[in-house]
Amino acid sequence: MPSLSVGGLLFGDIYAVPSNHSPAGDGAAGLVIRRGYLTFDSRLTKNWFGRMRFELNQSGEFETYSFDVSIKDLYLGTEIGRQRLLIGLSPTPTFDLIESIWGSRYLARTPMDLHGVASRDTGISLKGPINPSGTLAYRFMMGTKINIGEESDDHQKWMGAVSWKPSANWILDIYLDYEGISGPRDRSTIQGFVGYQTDELAWGIQYSDQDREEDRPLKLASTFIRSRLAEKVTLIGRVDRLFKPSPRADNISYLPFDPTARATTLFAGVEFHTTPHFFITPNIVFTRYDHNDAGVRPKSDLHLRLTLFIDFE
Repeated sequence: MPSLSVGGLLFGDIYAVPSNHSPAGDGAAGLVIRRGYLTFDSRLTKNWFGRMRFELNQSGEFETYSFDVSIKDLYLGTEIGRQRLLIGLSPTPTFDLIESIWGSRYLARTPMDLHGVASRDTGISLKGPINPSGTLAYRFMMGTKINIGEESDDHQKWMGAVSWKPSANWILDIYLDYEGISGPRDRSTIQGFVGYQTDELAWGIQYSDQDREEDRPLKLASTFIRSRLAEKVTLIGRVDRLFKPSPRADNISYLPFDPTARATTLFAGVEFHTTPHFFITPNIVFTRYDHNDAGVRPKSDLHLRLTLFIDFE
Protein backbone atom coordinates (compact mmCIF):
# COMPACT_ATOMS: atom_id res chain seq x y z
CA MET A 1 0.00 0.00 0.00
CA PRO A 2 1.28 3.51 -0.80
CA SER A 3 2.15 5.59 2.26
CA LEU A 4 3.07 9.19 3.06
CA SER A 5 4.93 10.58 6.09
CA VAL A 6 5.49 14.22 7.01
CA GLY A 7 8.29 15.58 9.18
CA GLY A 8 10.85 18.31 9.49
CA LEU A 9 13.27 20.20 11.66
CA LEU A 10 14.15 23.72 12.71
CA PHE A 11 17.33 25.28 14.08
CA GLY A 12 18.71 28.72 14.77
CA ASP A 13 20.87 30.85 17.04
CA ILE A 14 20.78 33.51 19.67
CA TYR A 15 24.11 35.09 18.76
CA ALA A 16 26.60 37.84 19.51
CA VAL A 17 29.69 38.75 17.47
CA PRO A 18 32.21 40.57 19.70
CA SER A 19 34.81 40.64 16.90
CA ASN A 20 34.58 40.38 13.12
CA HIS A 21 36.73 41.28 10.13
CA SER A 22 33.84 43.25 8.58
CA PRO A 23 32.29 46.42 10.02
CA ALA A 24 28.83 44.94 9.42
CA GLY A 25 29.58 41.95 11.63
CA ASP A 26 31.63 43.62 14.35
CA GLY A 27 29.40 43.91 17.41
CA ALA A 28 26.34 42.35 15.75
CA ALA A 29 23.80 40.44 17.86
CA GLY A 30 20.37 38.93 17.38
CA LEU A 31 18.23 35.86 16.87
CA VAL A 32 18.22 34.00 13.56
CA ILE A 33 16.47 30.92 12.17
CA ARG A 34 19.17 29.41 9.98
CA ARG A 35 17.19 26.46 8.60
CA GLY A 36 13.77 24.92 8.65
CA TYR A 37 12.78 21.80 6.71
CA LEU A 38 9.33 20.45 5.88
CA THR A 39 9.68 16.96 4.39
CA PHE A 40 7.20 14.70 2.60
CA ASP A 41 8.41 11.10 2.18
CA SER A 42 6.35 8.65 0.16
CA ARG A 43 6.53 4.90 -0.40
CA LEU A 44 4.80 4.29 -3.73
CA THR A 45 5.39 0.55 -4.11
CA LYS A 46 7.68 -2.02 -2.51
CA ASN A 47 10.68 -0.71 -4.47
CA TRP A 48 9.72 2.86 -5.44
CA PHE A 49 9.82 5.88 -3.13
CA GLY A 50 10.06 9.66 -3.34
CA ARG A 51 10.83 12.79 -1.35
CA MET A 52 9.85 16.46 -1.51
CA ARG A 53 11.55 18.76 0.99
CA PHE A 54 11.10 22.51 1.39
CA GLU A 55 13.72 24.70 3.06
CA LEU A 56 13.11 27.88 5.03
CA ASN A 57 15.91 30.21 6.09
CA GLN A 58 16.54 33.80 7.03
CA SER A 59 18.99 36.12 5.34
CA GLY A 60 22.59 35.17 6.05
CA GLU A 61 23.57 38.81 6.62
CA PHE A 62 24.10 40.14 10.12
CA GLU A 63 20.97 41.58 11.76
CA THR A 64 18.92 41.07 8.57
CA TYR A 65 15.92 38.84 9.08
CA SER A 66 14.03 38.43 5.81
CA PHE A 67 12.77 34.90 5.06
CA ASP A 68 13.24 32.77 1.96
CA VAL A 69 11.66 29.44 0.96
CA SER A 70 13.12 27.05 -1.63
CA ILE A 71 13.03 23.40 -2.69
CA LYS A 72 15.74 21.32 -1.00
CA ASP A 73 14.97 17.81 -2.33
CA LEU A 74 12.70 16.60 -5.10
CA TYR A 75 13.40 13.08 -6.31
CA LEU A 76 12.02 9.67 -7.20
CA GLY A 77 13.98 6.58 -6.22
CA THR A 78 14.02 2.84 -6.58
CA GLU A 79 15.93 -0.10 -5.12
CA ILE A 80 17.44 -2.49 -7.65
CA GLY A 81 18.70 -5.40 -5.61
CA ARG A 82 21.26 -3.82 -3.26
CA GLN A 83 21.62 -0.69 -5.42
CA ARG A 84 19.76 2.57 -4.80
CA LEU A 85 18.90 4.84 -7.76
CA LEU A 86 17.63 8.43 -7.43
CA ILE A 87 16.35 10.68 -10.22
CA GLY A 88 15.83 14.40 -9.60
CA LEU A 89 17.17 16.93 -7.09
CA SER A 90 19.06 14.99 -4.41
CA PRO A 91 22.18 15.15 -2.17
CA THR A 92 25.53 14.90 -3.93
CA PRO A 93 28.21 12.37 -2.90
CA THR A 94 30.68 15.22 -2.25
CA PHE A 95 30.22 15.32 1.51
CA ASP A 96 27.14 13.20 2.30
CA LEU A 97 29.27 10.55 4.03
CA ILE A 98 31.32 13.13 5.95
CA GLU A 99 28.15 14.92 7.05
CA SER A 100 26.60 11.69 8.35
CA ILE A 101 29.60 11.06 10.64
CA TRP A 102 30.05 14.73 11.60
CA GLY A 103 26.43 14.64 12.75
CA SER A 104 26.28 18.35 13.68
CA ARG A 105 24.98 19.98 10.51
CA TYR A 106 22.86 22.29 12.64
CA LEU A 107 26.03 23.80 14.17
CA ALA A 108 28.07 24.10 10.99
CA ARG A 109 28.01 22.80 7.47
CA THR A 110 30.86 20.51 6.45
CA PRO A 111 33.84 22.51 5.12
CA MET A 112 33.28 22.10 1.37
CA ASP A 113 29.60 22.91 1.84
CA LEU A 114 30.46 25.96 3.95
CA HIS A 115 32.84 27.37 1.34
CA GLY A 116 30.53 27.12 -1.63
CA VAL A 117 30.35 23.59 -3.09
CA ALA A 118 26.71 22.73 -3.79
CA SER A 119 25.11 20.12 -1.53
CA ARG A 120 22.42 19.22 -4.08
CA ASP A 121 22.29 18.60 -7.82
CA THR A 122 19.65 17.64 -10.33
CA GLY A 123 20.45 14.43 -12.17
CA ILE A 124 20.89 10.71 -11.64
CA SER A 125 22.45 9.24 -8.51
CA LEU A 126 23.41 5.61 -7.89
CA LYS A 127 25.05 3.95 -4.90
CA GLY A 128 25.53 0.51 -3.41
CA PRO A 129 28.02 -2.16 -2.37
CA ILE A 130 30.80 -3.38 -4.65
CA ASN A 131 31.57 -6.70 -2.97
CA PRO A 132 29.23 -9.23 -1.30
CA SER A 133 30.27 -8.26 2.24
CA GLY A 134 29.62 -4.56 1.61
CA THR A 135 33.02 -3.49 2.93
CA LEU A 136 33.61 -1.79 -0.45
CA ALA A 137 30.94 0.59 -1.73
CA TYR A 138 30.53 3.28 -4.36
CA ARG A 139 28.53 6.48 -4.84
CA PHE A 140 28.05 8.03 -8.28
CA MET A 141 26.12 11.01 -9.58
CA MET A 142 25.73 12.73 -12.93
CA GLY A 143 24.52 16.29 -12.47
CA THR A 144 22.70 17.90 -15.38
CA LYS A 145 22.31 21.54 -16.43
CA ILE A 146 18.79 21.56 -15.01
CA ASN A 147 18.64 23.93 -12.04
CA ILE A 148 16.01 23.16 -9.37
CA GLY A 149 16.26 24.81 -5.97
CA GLU A 150 18.84 27.30 -4.75
CA GLU A 151 21.62 24.77 -4.05
CA SER A 152 21.56 22.90 -7.34
CA ASP A 153 24.41 23.44 -9.81
CA ASP A 154 23.48 24.57 -13.33
CA HIS A 155 26.46 22.89 -15.05
CA GLN A 156 27.10 19.30 -16.05
CA LYS A 157 29.02 17.57 -13.30
CA TRP A 158 30.36 14.04 -12.79
CA MET A 159 30.88 12.87 -9.20
CA GLY A 160 32.13 9.56 -7.86
CA ALA A 161 33.41 8.06 -4.61
CA VAL A 162 34.62 4.71 -3.32
CA SER A 163 34.62 3.83 0.38
CA TRP A 164 36.21 0.98 2.31
CA LYS A 165 35.11 -0.22 5.76
CA PRO A 166 37.90 -2.43 7.16
CA SER A 167 35.75 -2.88 10.29
CA ALA A 168 32.34 -1.86 11.57
CA ASN A 169 33.65 1.41 13.04
CA TRP A 170 36.25 2.58 10.50
CA ILE A 171 35.75 4.02 7.02
CA LEU A 172 38.08 5.39 4.34
CA ASP A 173 36.64 7.37 1.43
CA ILE A 174 38.09 8.77 -1.81
CA TYR A 175 36.02 11.24 -3.85
CA LEU A 176 36.57 12.77 -7.32
CA ASP A 177 34.51 15.09 -9.48
CA TYR A 178 34.66 17.15 -12.69
CA GLU A 179 32.43 20.08 -13.57
CA GLY A 180 32.38 21.71 -17.00
CA ILE A 181 31.97 25.50 -16.90
CA SER A 182 32.13 27.82 -19.91
CA GLY A 183 35.54 29.38 -20.54
CA PRO A 184 38.80 28.24 -18.93
CA ARG A 185 37.08 27.68 -15.59
CA ASP A 186 36.40 23.94 -15.40
CA ARG A 187 36.54 22.55 -11.86
CA SER A 188 37.88 19.26 -10.59
CA THR A 189 38.03 17.96 -7.02
CA ILE A 190 39.96 15.29 -5.18
CA GLN A 191 39.08 14.54 -1.59
CA GLY A 192 40.14 12.00 1.02
CA PHE A 193 38.44 11.19 4.31
CA VAL A 194 39.11 8.84 7.23
CA GLY A 195 36.41 8.40 9.86
CA TYR A 196 35.67 6.45 13.01
CA GLN A 197 32.23 6.08 14.61
CA THR A 198 30.68 4.35 17.62
CA ASP A 199 27.68 5.24 19.79
CA GLU A 200 29.99 7.12 22.17
CA LEU A 201 32.60 8.64 19.86
CA ALA A 202 32.92 9.88 16.29
CA TRP A 203 35.85 11.62 14.63
CA GLY A 204 37.10 12.29 11.15
CA ILE A 205 39.90 13.85 9.10
CA GLN A 206 39.52 15.16 5.56
CA TYR A 207 41.59 16.88 2.89
CA SER A 208 39.91 18.54 -0.09
CA ASP A 209 41.48 20.19 -3.13
CA GLN A 210 39.30 21.79 -5.80
CA ASP A 211 41.11 23.21 -8.84
CA ARG A 212 39.06 26.01 -10.43
CA GLU A 213 41.58 26.90 -13.15
CA GLU A 214 41.43 30.70 -13.53
CA ASP A 215 39.15 31.07 -10.49
CA ARG A 216 40.46 30.97 -6.92
CA PRO A 217 41.08 27.35 -5.78
CA LEU A 218 39.50 25.78 -2.71
CA LYS A 219 42.05 23.85 -0.62
CA LEU A 220 41.35 22.84 2.95
CA ALA A 221 41.84 20.28 5.69
CA SER A 222 39.51 19.56 8.58
CA THR A 223 39.28 17.37 11.64
CA PHE A 224 36.39 16.92 14.06
CA ILE A 225 35.33 14.97 17.12
CA ARG A 226 32.04 14.22 18.88
CA SER A 227 32.30 12.57 22.29
CA ARG A 228 29.41 11.65 24.56
CA LEU A 229 30.23 12.82 28.08
CA ALA A 230 26.97 11.63 29.64
CA GLU A 231 23.67 10.16 28.50
CA LYS A 232 22.37 13.56 27.35
CA VAL A 233 25.57 15.58 26.98
CA THR A 234 27.92 15.56 23.97
CA LEU A 235 31.16 17.50 23.47
CA ILE A 236 31.70 18.74 19.91
CA GLY A 237 34.87 20.16 18.38
CA ARG A 238 36.17 20.89 14.88
CA VAL A 239 39.13 22.68 13.31
CA ASP A 240 39.18 23.76 9.64
CA ARG A 241 42.26 25.05 7.85
CA LEU A 242 42.01 27.04 4.60
CA PHE A 243 45.25 26.84 2.62
CA LYS A 244 43.96 29.54 0.26
CA PRO A 245 41.53 32.39 1.01
CA SER A 246 37.93 31.24 0.80
CA PRO A 247 36.54 31.61 -2.74
CA ARG A 248 33.11 32.36 -1.30
CA ALA A 249 34.40 34.51 1.58
CA ASP A 250 32.00 37.33 2.54
CA ASN A 251 29.16 35.64 0.63
CA ILE A 252 28.95 32.78 3.14
CA SER A 253 25.68 33.01 5.03
CA TYR A 254 25.93 33.48 8.82
CA LEU A 255 29.72 32.86 8.94
CA PRO A 256 31.41 35.13 6.37
CA PHE A 257 35.20 34.95 5.87
CA ASP A 258 37.70 37.62 4.90
CA PRO A 259 38.40 37.19 1.15
CA THR A 260 42.10 38.13 1.32
CA ALA A 261 43.67 35.72 3.80
CA ARG A 262 44.11 32.07 4.68
CA ALA A 263 42.35 31.09 7.88
CA THR A 264 42.01 28.58 10.72
CA THR A 265 38.56 28.12 12.25
CA LEU A 266 37.63 26.47 15.54
CA PHE A 267 34.10 25.21 16.26
CA ALA A 268 33.44 24.11 19.85
CA GLY A 269 30.25 23.39 21.76
CA VAL A 270 28.45 21.26 24.32
CA GLU A 271 25.21 19.65 23.15
CA PHE A 272 22.47 19.09 25.75
CA HIS A 273 19.66 16.69 24.76
CA THR A 274 16.75 18.07 26.76
CA THR A 275 14.46 15.63 24.90
CA PRO A 276 15.11 13.20 22.00
CA HIS A 277 13.83 15.92 19.64
CA PHE A 278 15.18 19.11 21.22
CA PHE A 279 18.85 20.09 21.64
CA ILE A 280 20.36 23.20 23.26
CA THR A 281 24.01 23.83 22.34
CA PRO A 282 26.10 26.74 23.61
CA ASN A 283 28.99 27.06 21.15
CA ILE A 284 31.63 29.34 19.73
CA VAL A 285 33.12 29.81 16.27
CA PHE A 286 36.54 31.47 16.20
CA THR A 287 38.49 32.29 13.02
CA ARG A 288 42.07 33.57 13.04
CA TYR A 289 43.54 34.83 9.77
CA ASP A 290 47.07 34.71 8.41
CA HIS A 291 48.72 37.85 7.06
CA ASN A 292 47.45 38.54 3.54
CA ASP A 293 49.52 39.53 0.50
CA ALA A 294 49.52 43.14 1.69
CA GLY A 295 51.12 42.06 4.97
CA VAL A 296 47.96 42.77 6.96
CA ARG A 297 46.32 40.28 9.33
CA PRO A 298 42.53 40.77 9.20
CA LYS A 299 40.72 41.08 12.50
CA SER A 300 39.73 37.71 13.99
CA ASP A 301 36.09 36.57 13.93
CA LEU A 302 34.40 35.43 17.15
CA HIS A 303 30.80 34.20 17.15
CA LEU A 304 29.14 33.36 20.48
CA ARG A 305 25.98 31.32 19.93
CA LEU A 306 23.25 29.48 21.76
CA THR A 307 21.95 27.12 19.09
CA LEU A 308 18.49 25.57 19.37
CA PHE A 309 17.53 22.46 17.37
CA ILE A 310 14.05 20.95 17.06
CA ASP A 311 13.53 17.67 15.20
CA PHE A 312 9.97 16.56 14.43
CA GLU A 313 10.74 13.97 11.77
